[in-house]
Amino acid sequence: MTALPPPPTPPGAAPGDDSAARRRALLGVGVRADLTDPADTARDLVLRSTSAGVDLDLVDGVDALCQDLAVGLTTLRGSDPFNLRFGFLGLTPMVDQTSPVLAREGLRSAVVELVAADPRVRRVVDLSAPSPTGDVASRRLDVTVSFEAVSGDPATLNTGGLASGTSFGEVAP
Repeated sequence: MTALPPPPTPPGAAPGDDSAARRRALLGVGVRADLTDPADTARDLVLRSTSAGVDLDLVDGVDALCQDLAVGLTTLRGSDPFNLRFGFLGLTPMVDQTSPVLAREGLRSAVVELVAADPRVRRVVDLSAPSPTGDVASRRLDVTVSFEAVSGDPATLNTGGLASGTSFGEVAP
């Protein structure tokens, strides 16, 4: 890859609309790393065909932000030797707490902490988690967090997408 291609123009954009370029500048660009299997958290780089051969596929804007947050939510904090502050602390309450209510609250606060700590997130708007059903054998909690990016774009992440086969992040309509 020699240079970044220009960001794709949004459908219906007026001529001269530079909103995609501004989103890319504010929210970043990265190499696309899709889930290898919807039932797993492993990711792999994606290649795309170009006129010159094959190149790494890219994500930008809100998609790049959601992908980065998804990677952060599946990385144990302190496990990255180059950035010990990167990652998620939500596994501790899932493992240590015997009470589903306390585990849920610990997980909720860990998700908000990770999302709010990203400088590309302006504010967390909402966080929802279902009430525990009393099933003590289940360690799965679906948390949905809605936030506003610094570009003004609303976005929603659902932790239920982690290894459950559902989409992880999506841009709210």
